[in-house]
Amino acid sequence: MKRGILSAAFLLLSAPAFGQAPPTAPPPPAPTEAPSTPGAHIVTAQAPVVGGNAAGARERALDDALKQAVNQSLATLVDPQTRAAQAKTLKAIEAKARSFVPRYRTLEEGEANGIYTIRLEAEVDEIALRRKIERGAGAATPPPVTPAKLGAPGMLVAAADKGEASAAFVPGLVTALSSAGVRARAGDPGETSASAAAQAAARASLEQAALVTSEVVPEGLVRGTGRVAVSCRANVRLVAAPAGSTVAERAATARVFVEADKAADGAAQCRTQLGMDLAARLAGVLPSSSGTAGATGDLRAVTVDADVIEPAVIPELIKSLRGIGVVSAAEVTRVVAGHAEIRVRTRAAPAAVAAGLSRVVGSVITLSDVQTSGDTIHVRARLRAAAAPGTGGPGGNP
Repeated sequence: MKRGILSAAFLLLSAPAFGQAPPTAPPPPAPTEAPSTPGAHIVTAQAPVVGGNAAGARERALDDALKQAVNQSLATLVDPQTRAAQAKTLKAIEAKARSFVPRYRTLEEGEANGIYTIRLEAEVDEIALRRKIERGAGAATPPPVTPAKLGAPGMLVAAADKGEASAAFVPGLVTALSSAGVRARAGDPGETSASAAAQAAARASLEQAALVTSEVVPEGLVRGTGRVAVSCRANVRLVAAPAGSTVAERAATARVFVEADKAADGAAQCRTQLGMDLAARLAGVLPSSSGTAGATGDLRAVTVDADVIEPAVIPELIKSLRGIGVVSAAEVTRVVAGHAEIRVRTRAAPAAVAAGLSRVVGSVITLSDVQTSGDTIHVRARLRAAAAPGTGGPGGNP
C-alpha cells in the first residue's frame, strides 16, 4: 500500500517536468556581413522619433551612422599619439562626417516602438581624411621660407594688366621666387608695359622683369564630396633689363578643392600653388651670378601618394613622373591594396611636380584630385576605359 502511494506521489510531482519542452540552445549569432568594397563600413544607428517626426529621426540616425563609419576609418589611420595631438582636427572631421562619405547604401531602415533604426554600408574617402589630418599637422608648424641669397639672380614682378586677379597674383609669386633663392620684388602698379618694367628692374639692379597675367575660375560644387573646385591660370613674359626684349614665356594652371563653406579661400590657395609651380620654372631661366644655369638647390625627396586600383597604372604613373623635366628619378617604395607610394627626386617644389605630372600624363591613365601637402603629392590614378582590359567602353572605367 505504501509502495503504491509513493509511486502515485512520484508521478504527480514529475508531471510538470514531463509537460515542459526541453530547454533549447540559443541560436548561433548571425554572421557578420562583409563590406562589398574596400574602405567601406557597415554601421547601425538609432534615433528617437520626437513628436511623430520620423523624417527628422531618420536624419539624426543617418548622421550618427556616417560619423561611426568615419570614426572607424580614423581608428585605422591614426595612432593614439596622433589622435591626442590632433584632437581639434579630428573633432572638425567628425562634425563634417558627411563630406568624407562620397557614397553609402542603405541596407535596412524603419521605425519601431518610437525608435528609428538605419543600417547602411558607407564608403569613406580615406585619402581625403589623410589630407585633412596632414593639413591640421602642417598648420601648426609651417615650413620655413628660404631667404634669397646675396648675389643671386633677381627679378621684378609686375602685373601685365590692371585686372584684380593679376595684381593679387604678384605678391604670392614674389614670395615663391624668394623661397626658390631668387631676389625678387613687386613692381609698381603702373609698370604694366615691358619697357617700363624692364627699366624699373634695372634701377633696382635686377636682371629681368616678369609681366604676369592671371585669372581665377570658380568651377562649382564637386558632386557627392561637399567640396568646391577652383582653378587658376597665369601667363608670364620674361623681359631683359633694361632693354625690354623678351627672354622667355611661361604658362601654368592649377586646381584646388576646398570645403564648400570655405570657398572664399580657394582662390588664395590656388594662387599659392600656382606661384610655387611658376617660381620653380622661372628660376631655371634666370642667369646665375657666375653666368651658368639658374638657381637650383639640392635634390629633395617628394612622395607621390597614389590611390590606384589597376596594377597597370603604377608603371604608367612612374613613366609620366620621369617625363617631367624637373624630376631626376622616380621609383616605387611601397604597394598595398589600392595604394602605391612613389619616391621622386627633384629640385622643384612638390606643387611644381604635381602641375608637371598633370601636363605630361599620357593617354593610358587619367589623374584626378591632385593635391599637395608638405612634401607629399596625393593623386587618384585610373586606367582610361580604352586601355583597361576587358572593357568595352567608358562604362568599364571605375
